[in-house]
Formats: sequence, C-alpha cells, structure tokens
Amino acid sequence: MIFGDLSAYVFVDGQELPEYAAVVSTTSTKNRITCWIASEEGKKFGVRWMNATEQSWGIQAAVSIDGVRCARQTVRPSWVGIKECTYWGNDSVTRDFTFSKLELTDDDSMLGDQSSNDIGQIVLKVETGEYTKVQVVKHGISKNHAPRVREGKVHERSKKACAHRVIFGDEVPRQVHHLSGRSTSRTVFKPDNRPATVFVFKYTRLDILQAMGIAPSTSNNTSKEDANDHDDEIEIIDGPYEPSSLRLPLKDVKPRIRRLEMELQHLRTQLASSEDQKPSRVDSECGVSRRQQTTMEVLDLTED
Repeated sequence: MIFGDLSAYVFVDGQELPEYAAVVSTTSTKNRITCWIASEEGKKFGVRWMNATEQSWGIQAAVSIDGVRCARQTVRPSWVGIKECTYWGNDSVTRDFTFSKLELTDDDSMLGDQSSNDIGQIVLKVETGEYTKVQVVKHGISKNHAPRVREGKVHERSKKACAHRVIFGDEVPRQVHHLSGRSTSRTVFKPDNRPATVFVFKYTRLDILQAMGIAPSTSNNTSKEDANDHDDEIEIIDGPYEPSSLRLPLKDVKPRIRRLEMELQHLRTQLASSEDQKPSRVDSECGVSRRQQTTMEVLDLTED
C-alpha cells in the first residue's frame, strides 16, 4: 500500500503478498490505510516499509501484530530507503513471525474475552517528529522481556472470518556484547503534531477472501505469474528522480518500479477527479493498492 511518500507491504519468502480491497480514511490526527492479504498456515513473514523522499524530520515506525507491539524503528531526518521487520526480539533472543491456525471454541465463558479483538491484524504505525542522539552509560545487562501473547483458543463467534493468528517461533540466541560502564548512543524520538500514517493488513485464508468476494478466484490469477516472468537485468530511464541514489538491492528494484507506476496513476487520477470525490474512501484505481484488478496503462521499464 502507498500513502504519500510512504509505502508498506507484507512479504513471504521474499515476495510481497497481493493486497485486496484497500481503503483509506483520514482525520486530523491519523491517516489509516487498510487492506486484506491472504495468509498461509506455517509460513514465516515480515513487514517492509519505505520512505521515498528526503524530509526535514525524523520518522519512527512501530509494528504490532495481533495487538502485540513487536518492534520499533527510528530513522534520522533526510533518510530515504527501506526497512523491514521479520521477528520479535529483545537483547538476548529473536522469534520469527509465523502464521498459524486459529483454534476456536464454543465455550461461552470466553465470549467476552477482549484479548482476541486484534487477532487477524498486522499494523504498521508511522509517526514523524524530532530525532536526537544522546550519550548514555550502560550499567550491566538490561532486563529482558517476553511478548505478552495469549495463544489459547478463541470463541468461534468473535472471529468468524479469521482462520489464522500469528505465533512467535522458537527462540534464536542473539550475539550481543554487553559492555558495562561503556558510553553508547541512544536515539530519542519526540512525535510532532503531524498526522500519523497507519497501515493495517487484515489477514485470513485465501479461500475465505474469495468466498467473501474480496479476492478473485485462483483461476484468474495466472496472468500474475506471466507478468513476473522477466529477466533480472533492469534499465532505469533517466529522469529527475534518481533511483541509484537510494542504493536499492536488485530484489527491491522491481517492486519500486511498480510503486512508481501506481503513484503516477494516482496523480493522473487525482488531476482528473472532480471536487465532489469522497475523501473517506479511495478505490484501488486511485493508487492505494498496487494491484489493480482493472485494466490500466503500465510503463514497461524492464529490458527483454
């Protein structure tokens, strides 16, 4: 999904997942962009986000999964590039994000359990603000903590369209050296009054999305594989925007091209739209989702 200079997506095995039914809502304090993605039991995944333009303020991005805050990333002013998050971690261990089956129960004593409200959502909240570095002295090993996750059963009526949840994988030790008494730098971030941008990825099985009419049937998706069957060598057309300055890995160049194409389509649509366009909902043709089901003009930037 794309909003302004920010974009975000969920990926599995290095490939971004298709997004369906993208909607954006805007208030004075928050821009919220929501879509559906298809999850697959047992698959590890990650969240990747990008800032495309230099800004004079810092950026902080926080990832929450099923209501559990998992990671926070802070970048300096003028930063342009890509960040990703694939695990929950502390100073000692990491635990990968993995889609898992949601266990249901008909026990009515669990019907009012509020802990299941956020199951089925991957949230990336991006804020802008003041970025500073301060020097601190570490005294011993910091206290580690574990994610507060309830992985038990959920009442069947509370999550009718949700078949999966996220679990955290086995602990993997981190190689971290703790130097007591040594000075080190720490980032301090103070949010400003600009609206936050919140990307919400709601997930469930593909067949459920198809039954709900959100995702197309599998037989209609064969063209996607054909569209991705290109050589890895890519020629970037000269222009005022210089992709080479971003130093993107080769695997990120094609997704970046698709985002630029969709951003161009968004600007064309915005230019041609009338004043009475509803601000509370943006259809896929306005550039919120990168995968449109309708026909559109696409610039071919790849080399045969």
